[in-house]
Formats: sequence, structure tokens, C-alpha cells
Amino acid sequence: MKILALLIGLFIAHQQPGVAAWRAVDWMPAAARLGTGKGYDWLPAVTLVALSLLIGGVLTALAVALAGDFGALLIGIAAILYTMGPRDLDRDLAAAVDERDLVRREVAMERLIVQPADDGIHASAAVLHAALARWFGVIFWFIVLGLPGALVYRGVREAFHRAELNLGERHVLGRCLAWLNWPVMLLLTGAIGLMSDFDRVRATFAARADRWQFPSALLDDLAAALGSGEVSLAEGLDHGRGLAWRALKLWLVVLSLLLLAGWIY
Repeated sequence: MKILALLIGLFIAHQQPGVAAWRAVDWMPAAARLGTGKGYDWLPAVTLVALSLLIGGVLTALAVALAGDFGALLIGIAAILYTMGPRDLDRDLAAAVDERDLVRREVAMERLIVQPADDGIHASAAVLHAALARWFGVIFWFIVLGLPGALVYRGVREAFHRAELNLGERHVLGRCLAWLNWPVMLLLTGAIGLMSDFDRVRATFAARADRWQFPSALLDDLAAALGSGEVSLAEGLDHGRGLAWRALKLWLVVLSLLLLAGWIY
């Protein structure tokens, strides 16, 4: 059911970008703020994770109890539509190079964290970071834990970037996000290597002293190794999009094979 829900959710999210208006996630940073100022730096992270697991678990149990497998499918689709994003990546990339609508272009570039003067490497890296946040992290934790996992991943990212917390509390949330990203980065790095230049990706990985931590900063190194700083911003964005899409297709193929083998459902 998870694979089918994932495919349907991805299709709907791509074809109907208006679903982004339903992604009201302000409660996630608010949940983290419930634990701030209590004297324990880990309390905001624990509060957010616990609440996300509780909400996700209760909603999933209700859906299955009311409609069985069909309910599981519906709650899975809803999980992808709610946590994927916050906006469609392809449409933001198209808007970022559309000089006919300067306002829309500026908003898209702000979302992608790029500037008009950025070179191709920075642009490619920005797309990979956006794909990690919008696609791969949510997909991985949805497959592992369903709706609760997707909520935890999205919630930790939202709280880390938006919640008003002290330095110690933000550090704990950052460590939590790094732990959540670790298996995602491992699989994403492998997928990029298999779908592009494996030897170059392997050399780039080996050059980092912190390689076994699989930090998200590795994406910047991969963009530099596989791209070129001489190309334009638009070409860099397109190159990053190509890397992200090829990795996503490989993920979906592997998930389909695991489904056929009966290892996941």
C-alpha cells in the first residue's frame, strides 16, 4: 500500500500544485516551542517528535479501522500530499528561469536559495538540497514508518528552520535532523553515483574527512564534482534537476523490486 500511495501522491502533487495550500505546518514549529525554556535543550525536539508520532499513529489507526486497506491507501496518499514539498520542485525550477514574470521568478529563487549571479555549481547544489528536503527525506521515512515517519521528518525540518529556540535547543534539533538525514543521504549518494559518474562520486565521498556522517554538505561537493561553474544559472538548475530526477527514478525502481519480492508492502 505504501508504494501505491507514494506513486499516487507524487503524481497528484506534481499535476496539482494547488495542494501546497493544504500544507499548513505551522503547528510543527509551535509544537517545538512548547518545550522551550524548560531547562532541557532536548525537550523541544522530544516534544515535536512525540506529538508527530502520536498524531500520525492515531490517524493511521483510525483510517485502517474504518476502511481497512483502502483506508491505509488513503492515509498514505494524504501523508505524501501533506508532507511532500512544501511546493512542487519542478515548478519552482521553471519559475526561477522565467524572465517573463520577474515577481514569480524572485519568489522561486528565494525558495531555492539561489541568486541571479550564482554559478552553475551553486545552482545544481541548491536543487539537490531542495530535493533532499522536499522528496527524498519524506519518501524514506514514509516507507519506513508511514505517516508518523513523514510527519517527524517534515516537523523536524520545519522546527529547525522556523522555530524560535535558543542555541542549545536548535543544536539538538540540528543533530536530530542530521540523524534523520543519515540513511537518506547514504542512499541518495549511492543513487547519484549509480546514475551519473560512480568513480567521481566515490572519489568525492572519499575526500571528506566526515564522510561516514553523510552530511548534507556532501551534496555541494557532488554538485561541484559532477557539474561546472562555467555554465549559467539556468543550466546549473537543469543539471541539478537531472541528477535529482535520475536518483528518484532509481529509488522508485528499487522500491518496486522490493515490493515484488515481498519485502515491503
